[in-house]
Amino acid sequence: MLNHKIVLFVFAGIMIVSCKKDWIEVKSNKALDVPTSVEDFQALLDNSAIMNDVHPSLGEVSADNYYLPNNIWQVWASHNRNAYIWSNDVYNNTNTDNVNWNYSYRQVFYANVVLDGINEVEAAFINTPAWNNVKGSALYYRADAFLNVSQLFTKPYSLTSPDLPGIPLRLSADPNAASARAGLQETYQQMLNDLHGAVQYLPDLPLYKTRPSKTSAYALLARVYLVMHDYPKSLLYADSCLKLYDSLLDYNSLKTNVTYPIPGLNKEVIFQATISDDLQATMNCIVDSNLYKSYNVNDLRKQLFYKVNTAGQASFIGTYTGGTVGNASKAFGGIATDEIYLIRAECYARSGNTVAAMNDLNSLMSKRWKAGTFVPFTASNATEALTLILQERRKETPFRGLRWVDLRRLNSEGANITLVRNANGQQYTIAPNDPRYVLPIPPDVISLSGMAQNER
Repeated sequence: MLNHKIVLFVFAGIMIVSCKKDWIEVKSNKALDVPTSVEDFQALLDNSAIMNDVHPSLGEVSADNYYLPNNIWQVWASHNRNAYIWSNDVYNNTNTDNVNWNYSYRQVFYANVVLDGINEVEAAFINTPAWNNVKGSALYYRADAFLNVSQLFTKPYSLTSPDLPGIPLRLSADPNAASARAGLQETYQQMLNDLHGAVQYLPDLPLYKTRPSKTSAYALLARVYLVMHDYPKSLLYADSCLKLYDSLLDYNSLKTNVTYPIPGLNKEVIFQATISDDLQATMNCIVDSNLYKSYNVNDLRKQLFYKVNTAGQASFIGTYTGGTVGNASKAFGGIATDEIYLIRAECYARSGNTVAAMNDLNSLMSKRWKAGTFVPFTASNATEALTLILQERRKETPFRGLRWVDLRRLNSEGANITLVRNANGQQYTIAPNDPRYVLPIPPDVISLSGMAQNER
């Protein structure tokens, strides 16, 4: 249980998200105590409702994994409804966005409180395993939040355009520090700096899957470098991750007659996190028919990921949260070994190592097909291998917040994927590399900071 000083501080910390003036007034109250010990800081980071369970949802809302019946779409929150049809004005009649902006920067704020204070603890505790875990975890959480925000509110990474606008890089808990957008290159470099720093402090494996570890830091580095199109480094860190932890779940061992067949915190989970909006984990959305039809009849994912109604429409039930976190339906937004196998396989293929790429793909796929039916995938060259791997990535990781990231990344390389939706009798499309792949920053942030808005 959090002690009294932590409870007071958490309350004050939340206030900074909504009102800087109120925070300053509370902070000036001398009765307010703040975290000072390693135990205090660990307790702050162990607040999973703030640090793990609020990953942004607008990427998943905007992606092509599903569609909504009109009656559901019409009563959805306006910013979700607008993002679903890729409207230019996502925040029409809405001034703020807690889920996709404020909660991520609250995560950054908590991490910064820890990083600002951890070096000030009693000297005897510095560089102890507990101290190292706290510092490494705070660096990890900050990088995690920066990456999540960047995949919604900046253009896709481009080494040739380093001065494109990035995101505000809040590196201190000081509420008086001005918020301004860093450059895109600087934004990614900060993520890398934080994660490389985290690796130096974190244990190989976590005490709890809700805590970061060296394994999850390597995995997140692999993900960041993948987004940056730096495939050799993505390969390096995917491999480093899997050398520490490479467990895969044999889907033949799972029950198909339960509501959510895949248990939460299962052996593939490296780092537990969830997506804020719970819609994608409910029965309200209908899985894209082409995605559902792409699974072979002997592919167990077709049964374990989806439930089909009497109209032949599939809904997603294969989330790695086991369906719920606490009392809410939640979709998995963390990191699991299956994703890292696919990252390593993709990077092998891009490097021309067809054999290694297919070995990784088949290691994963052999755990996904009905026993006795799996025939290893083959590819005559690296290009064929890459095509197969990207197809399986699409089928392995739906509703994890990764599809929007992949659409941005792959289209910037020439994948030429156009999305089409029908809502309320009208057709909507978004072309590859459309400016609408960059979401507008919430209006209140623009108003308070004066930073430049994204063009749509």
